[in-house]
Amino acid sequence: MKNFKFLYLFAFTALVLGVTSCGDDDSDNEPANTITITIEDPMDGGKIAMADCADVHIHVDFEATDEVHEVKVVLHPDDDVSDKIIDYDEHSHEQKFTFEEERDLCSYGAGACFHLEVEACVDHDCEETVSAEAEFCLE
Repeated sequence: MKNFKFLYLFAFTALVLGVTSCGDDDSDNEPANTITITIEDPMDGGKIAMADCADVHIHVDFEATDEVHEVKVVLHPDDDVSDKIIDYDEHSHEQKFTFEEERDLCSYGAGACFHLEVEACVDHDCEETVSAEAEFCLE
């Protein structure tokens, strides 16, 4: 009879621990953080007149369902990845983040094309990222 009491006590303890451990793990029930990146300016495939090359507007919006963690913005000529015109890296905990800068690209001359690369970390450790890109040229 003692063995049955011990067995019931063991089964009851296992049941209680099993139920409470499942209830403590809320990460499975939480919606995943999603980030939307919108490159407002310049438009992908866009042409910028040489008359406007001194004030090229770079505008990127980041929006998350939870929070934006780290954002990276890199602008370089199409043919030279090492020539970083913009090399921006910011850690943020906002739900919305906007990057805006004006850059003088006149020294590159007519016909020069550029590549804008944008990235945001979905989680704090940056194990998952979201990215976007745009290419544009001076004419």
